[in-house]
Amino acid sequence: MKPEEIPPLVTGFLDKFFEQELVAAQQELDFLYENQFEAPQIDYLKMRRFLVTATNQLKNLDQNLVSGLVAKLYQDIQRIYEYYADFIKKTKMAKLIYVRDFLPTVPEYAQLQNEVTLTEGQKKRFSAIAGQTDRELAALPTPKNDEELAYLKQVRRRNVDATHNFVKAKEKLVVIAQQLKELETAMSAEFLSQYEEYVTNLKEGLEEILNTKSYYYDKLLWEKAAQSASVRKFFHQARIEGDFSTRTFIQYYMRNIDINKSGTSDWHNYLREVLKVLE
Repeated sequence: MKPEEIPPLVTGFLDKFFEQELVAAQQELDFLYENQFEAPQIDYLKMRRFLVTATNQLKNLDQNLVSGLVAKLYQDIQRIYEYYADFIKKTKMAKLIYVRDFLPTVPEYAQLQNEVTLTEGQKKRFSAIAGQTDRELAALPTPKNDEELAYLKQVRRRNVDATHNFVKAKEKLVVIAQQLKELETAMSAEFLSQYEEYVTNLKEGLEEILNTKSYYYDKLLWEKAAQSASVRKFFHQARIEGDFSTRTFIQYYMRNIDINKSGTSDWHNYLREVLKVLE
């Protein structure tokens, strides 16, 4: 295979391998761009844990809060997040995908693998014949006439031919193994490079979709929460000061936890950074 033939071969495979993800991500992104949705300043993937907690707490205060459009958007975010998590798992084993999924689609590689199968079959067959004729020669008595001598020579010839063909098949397998290795090496760098690019672009696209939809869900959730008598009563009784927003709820959350006993310091440091962005 010529070096210039490898890149388009890899691209064609990856376009097909990631077809579902490419179509799904592009449709979502087109919708966001066409409707001029604003991208958030904070990383809602990191905020996901807090957003789910806030949703559950607000839902406990008012069952009707997460309903209608809010519920649909929340379910959509949950669906996309599961899709995103599955995508991350699916794309972790690049080398396995290269060997298991890509290489068999390469005509030269498939041809060599077919030759391996055929040659392995030949090797086993010639080995069996050599073994059978070895046993037959050991059991044959000393020839007493021309007919018995002719038969002995025939068995010996079959034994020699089988042994010779067995050795040839064994040598051929060594040559094919080297050819397979050279082919695998020749395409490996190009495949892994393009694969990484596809994964990075799709990952960033899915994260942009999740972040943007989570941002609008966050706004919509708190707009509805501000209209809930149960939520307003809870804010008053808990002495939560400020507007109905994620920023206010994070402040309340951090005021009522013992950082040494709950979660990691990284998580709480991140929430502090979020508060700075939201101020």
